[in-house]
Amino acid sequence: MSRAVEHREIEFKLRVPTGSDLDTRRIVESSSLHVDHDDVRSMDATYFDTPALTLIRWGITLRHRLGGGDDGWHMKVPVPSSGSSTPSYARDEIHVEGPEGLIPTEIVSIASPLLRRQELNPVARVRTERSPYLLSGKDGTTLLEVVDDHVSVSRLDGVDPDQPVTFHEVEIEVMDGSDKALREAEKLSAAFQRAGAVPSSVSKAAQAMGRRVGDPPDVPALPYPEPEAPAVDALKAIFSGYVRDLLFADLGVRRHHDDAVHQMRVACRRIRSSLKTFAPLLDPEQVEFLRAELAWMAAELGGVRDTEVQAQRLPSLTTDDETRHFIEQALEQRLRAAMSSALAALRSDRHDFLIEDLMILVAEPPVSPQGFEPAQSVLRSCARTPWRRLTQAVAKTKPDSPEEMWHRVRIKAKQARYAAEAVAPVLGVEYAKLAKQLERATDTLGERQDAAVSIDVLRDLAETAPGRVAYSLGIIAAECGHQGRTFQNDFSRRWPKTKRHAAALGLD
Repeated sequence: MSRAVEHREIEFKLRVPTGSDLDTRRIVESSSLHVDHDDVRSMDATYFDTPALTLIRWGITLRHRLGGGDDGWHMKVPVPSSGSSTPSYARDEIHVEGPEGLIPTEIVSIASPLLRRQELNPVARVRTERSPYLLSGKDGTTLLEVVDDHVSVSRLDGVDPDQPVTFHEVEIEVMDGSDKALREAEKLSAAFQRAGAVPSSVSKAAQAMGRRVGDPPDVPALPYPEPEAPAVDALKAIFSGYVRDLLFADLGVRRHHDDAVHQMRVACRRIRSSLKTFAPLLDPEQVEFLRAELAWMAAELGGVRDTEVQAQRLPSLTTDDETRHFIEQALEQRLRAAMSSALAALRSDRHDFLIEDLMILVAEPPVSPQGFEPAQSVLRSCARTPWRRLTQAVAKTKPDSPEEMWHRVRIKAKQARYAAEAVAPVLGVEYAKLAKQLERATDTLGERQDAAVSIDVLRDLAETAPGRVAYSLGIIAAECGHQGRTFQNDFSRRWPKTKRHAAALGLD
């Protein structure tokens, strides 16, 4: 079996209404780009999903295709657009060569957090007659591919197997990822819409699968309620966002994406912190169990993340090539071992059970009677507790306090920040501003913590380093100590302003 190959696909999909006389060639050739008409292709694809259409409802498609020039298995995964400049119509496409008979293990492994041990079966067969156009700039660089598709879809799940659905579709794919290509794609999409085409986000297979494709995924994106609504509605929205973040980060870790481990660990911490913040509204036994399982998951990811941070920090702190090479090699070995351990945890039954428990948490939070009181007053009360714990921890901590006390301040600051972030959509923008101030504080304390960890790592590395390299590692450790004090002073300087903002909200 061939290795999985992944690339980001940015495309505009447009549906041509039945009976329309839309002329794709004329619209394409009206652009300012050079147009080449490629050979017509006949493609035959079988789409796979669970009986509940789990993947399609998550916006994911899995197919085996012949005749497109890239025969084999393809899985397309949506790119979360929150907090990103990536267009919402972006997809990551994973391609693995191989016959139709057996779904590649690497593809099943990537999707497993969403599948939760459900079986994948053929659900649709899609036959496409494709007329492709390549559009290039003045320098000859191919900017866009436009395909004119006449499609026939038959269901393979036993429902109306002899009644195929036919339709006409146009796709505009950005080929080089440049801003110019994206602008040209947007202009061409607008031209097709003026001619009567309608933007679409539905996959070809989903077109024939009936109303179920419009059902939400197992963890839907829930809107935040009005302040007067029951607090349980706010909890559902809060938990749904965090669990969705965790699941998509989980997929990213399995695909070895940069920063995915960090994002998954942050999602674990946010859920765990929210369970503590909103504990007065929840069943204590279930809360403690989930917090313990999330702590386990975060710890399994912690070795990877901590090593990633040090691998970024430490080599840049020396100008000596031998020392830098020694650090890079040592941390690369640690990172491989930590990632192997983390992936084993993600593939365990314990992880699968945790995902199911989190999905239940979103659907049916185990709320106490207080959870049905108005969100405005209840959430404010819940957010006040982590803030007070933070102020108490800061008051007890001095510049020369032990490392453990500063680490405790950082933990409390994160909990207060996550609480402010969670309630801001209901309680208003001032809580979002407080969350931003606390984010800067936690980032500063995080840099301080990273510097402290660096000292421990350098001491450990020095035990097996050659004499000259060990001496260099000691010099770097001294520099890390100086950095830590600088970050500590920065936090102390910012703290009074943050405290005044919280007092204005009545959190003191």
